[in-house]
Amino acid sequence: MLITAAAMFLIGIIAFKLTERSAVEGNINGVKAVIAALEGSYLKSGDLAGGAEFLKGVLNPGAWGIIELGGRRVYFDTGASGKVQERTDPLLLQAKTSGNTVVGFEGANFPPFTAFNGLKIAAPVKSPGGTGGAVFVYQPLAPLEESLLLNRRLISLWIILFLVIITLFGFYILSRRIVRPVHELIKTTEKIGAGKFYENADVGKVKEINRLYDALRKMYGEIEGGKKKLGDKIAELEEANAELRLVQRELIAAEKLASLGRLSAGIAHEIGNPLSAIRGYADVMTRAPEMDDEKRASFLKNIQDEVLRIDRIIRTLLDYSRPKSVSLRALDINEAAAKTAEIVNSQGVLKNVGLRLELTPGVPLIEADPGQLSQVLINLILNARDAVEGGGEIVISTSAGAGGEVTIAVSDTGPGISPEIRDKIFDPFFTTKEPGQGTGLGLSVSARIVETFGGRIDVKSEPGKGAVFSLVFPTAGDYGNAESSRN
Repeated sequence: MLITAAAMFLIGIIAFKLTERSAVEGNINGVKAVIAALEGSYLKSGDLAGGAEFLKGVLNPGAWGIIELGGRRVYFDTGASGKVQERTDPLLLQAKTSGNTVVGFEGANFPPFTAFNGLKIAAPVKSPGGTGGAVFVYQPLAPLEESLLLNRRLISLWIILFLVIITLFGFYILSRRIVRPVHELIKTTEKIGAGKFYENADVGKVKEINRLYDALRKMYGEIEGGKKKLGDKIAELEEANAELRLVQRELIAAEKLASLGRLSAGIAHEIGNPLSAIRGYADVMTRAPEMDDEKRASFLKNIQDEVLRIDRIIRTLLDYSRPKSVSLRALDINEAAAKTAEIVNSQGVLKNVGLRLELTPGVPLIEADPGQLSQVLINLILNARDAVEGGGEIVISTSAGAGGEVTIAVSDTGPGISPEIRDKIFDPFFTTKEPGQGTGLGLSVSARIVETFGGRIDVKSEPGKGAVFSLVFPTAGDYGNAESSRN
């Protein structure tokens, strides 16, 4: 509409200029015709005064001019009733010297906008005797301006009516072919957002809008297809998840049964041997009532030892399932490691096995029970001794980690732990020792004790390169947070 309005404005200006030019040229030609009539009728006879009266009668009110011929000059003014004012114009001299008719205008001229107040024409003339002269006429253009103003108003009215018609027609076309189909497309997108497709959309016959509607239809079909596929995948995932939960429950139940089986087998194995011995001693004593007192006392002593062995196994099992109460206090792990090494060395249990300390000075304190920590270290040392088989070295080291943790490590130079059994070594009653050499509860009880201190046991081992058991504890200030997190 803006482009159309600008085009109509330019067309209007062109129409104004053409109308103005036509009117001005008509006036110029009319004045020239008057001058030609003056020359043919009055100047041939030298009647300058008659010619002046003739011009006053045919020119517009307000016109004035000069007739000069043979050295005589006559002035005329259609608006003067008395003596005529004598005045001149440069165009008169220009026409005399050039011998050509000269046309000029009085008023403002700022193309394409002009406002002419009057028309000036100077034309050379000659008398029959060959005397030269010139006629100057000033013609007011007020009547012409009135006529032009009327024409301008008519053209402006035509432009306005034309713009209104174009606007209404354009609005009708836009509304019918663009706006309404766009509203239909908006309804379609809203329906798509609600999960449906607007099938009754009338998008008209515009090619691009129809292509857009077809693209929306295709997109909706792809969305619905994707939703269906997604629903199928979700159903499959839910079914698989249900199966996984079922398998998980079955695995947990199987693991519980396996743990119970291992626990039962361990208890049966560990208690079965002393019970068999007790039963054997009792049978012998029953069948031999005449047994002498010394031998009977020896059998009773053996029965007591086996009973004590059963009691020790049961107490260890109770310690595993219900740990003793602990008395935590700030503890220096370097001091605890040194005292434990001294106890082990004093008992003489490390035959042909070296025990070396690598203690890092200034290690932060931890919160622990000294007796139970020593029990854990002694258990790890004895396991390491059994691993090196009477020849090798055991190292107890301490260190402080960057994350505020403190570590006590017990490493050996034994054959290491195979990957197949590494995940089982903390299971109750799991042991690689010969029957009667161990209960399989040492590492399980040790792991439970370390957990009560807010720590953990890490194991690193490769076959043929020994094993490292690391006890990792929070520092004394972080124990409360570690305990809360563990709980």
